[in-house]
Amino acid sequence: MDKVGTHAAANAKANAMLGKLLKDKDYHELLKLETVNEVMDYLRLHTHYSYIFDELDDDTEANEVIMKRHFFKAYEKLYHFYVDEYRDFFKALFMRYEVENLKLYLRSVARNEKLDSIASHLIISDIYSNLNYSSLNQATNIIEFLEAIKGTPYYSTLDAFVDEEPTTMVFHMEMVLDQVYFNTLQEAIMNLNNTDKKLMLELLGINVDILNVQWIFRGRNYFDISSEELFNFTLNGGKRYDYKALKKFCYMELEDFKKVVSSGEYRDIFADKDYMLERAMERQLYYELDNFTKLSGLSIVLPVVLIFKFEYEIRDLFTILEGIKYHASDISELLIRDLRRER
Repeated sequence: MDKVGTHAAANAKANAMLGKLLKDKDYHELLKLETVNEVMDYLRLHTHYSYIFDELDDDTEANEVIMKRHFFKAYEKLYHFYVDEYRDFFKALFMRYEVENLKLYLRSVARNEKLDSIASHLIISDIYSNLNYSSLNQATNIIEFLEAIKGTPYYSTLDAFVDEEPTTMVFHMEMVLDQVYFNTLQEAIMNLNNTDKKLMLELLGINVDILNVQWIFRGRNYFDISSEELFNFTLNGGKRYDYKALKKFCYMELEDFKKVVSSGEYRDIFADKDYMLERAMERQLYYELDNFTKLSGLSIVLPVVLIFKFEYEIRDLFTILEGIKYHASDISELLIRDLRRER
């Protein structure tokens, strides 16, 4: 692969897309508004979302999917700048959307719900898909769901849980789907050139660390999950927390676990109220991405940062929309982006 030419072209495209994302001043303006219609008007008149407004309607959830689909289709164009192992890496990134689609089907089938409305919530790659969506749409129970995914990377790991009670089954299957995704992504990273491999393993490691902290805390605090099961479903490939550290965490008292995490580089995760934990973790990664962008040079980092940044923007926008709709106070405190932070 011509590293200089390929990365230069892909980085230029990714940088142009990043440049269109909302700035702090946009969020400050949005937070001054009092109605959902005023927010939508601002987005239509002053932001890069103006070009999709013919498709938007009053359904907030549907609008979120529409925005994500438009971004995803634009993002897929970066795939065509690359060849060989770099295309495999992008395919591994796209697998996350496929995993989220599978979770939607899994939850609906387990609850004996009709699948008619699922299609409107899916984000499907034109470049990479293991799934036969026509077969999945016909599934009426978990056996038919599994039959529809035979021959995919997901089947054998999910089949092991088919005889469990529905709630436990869904929980275990979702955890395993995440493991399949992260393992696949790590394998793809190992085939990149040395510079990109080092950068991506570090970024993946931070993401994995944060997700493991979230999993262990929630498993202990809300679900009373055993130490053994906690450990079985942790993710591999963390930057700071290896196999031994994770095992210790899973057998620690909750408060001791929080103290250890709070004494290291992820100290901000537990600095707020417990119900703000997810926001705190996303914010930690959000600003880690900024550091990576500054240090990345000519590499694969910028296209990867783009996909995270855009998703966080969508999340913040819909936090604002939901906050205004339900008259929430201090909406800015719920955002992933910290508007008090100096740039």
